[in-house]
Amino acid sequence: MSNDITTEAVRLALGIREAQARSASVNIANAGIEGARAQRVDFAAMQTLLSEAAQGGDATLAARLSAAADGVRAMPAQAGADPIQADEQVADMVTAGMNYQALGEALSRHFGLLRLSIAGRS
Repeated sequence: MSNDITTEAVRLALGIREAQARSASVNIANAGIEGARAQRVDFAAMQTLLSEAAQGGDATLAARLSAAADGVRAMPAQAGADPIQADEQVADMVTAGMNYQALGEALSRHFGLLRLSIAGRS
């Protein structure tokens, strides 16, 4: 766990995107099964934490973000009422992948800035 709110917020967001892609892949795999229903994962509580991080948060926010990020993998997907739409699931998977890549690049830049500040260069 880091005490850095930015790092923990990005780690949580990466976990959310990973879970979205995993859910979409299960839905794509089940698309050919008659009567299959789309799985969804509810990230409302985690979205609230990310919104709080964007606002600045408090002293305990990094720890709460870290705990939430650790729990993302364990979140169960729940079957929805909607039948699986393969095109929608592929779009969800592509979106999650693109967002994951953008978050990874942002985290890399964040670490680059930290490295520059430690090295004392501008």
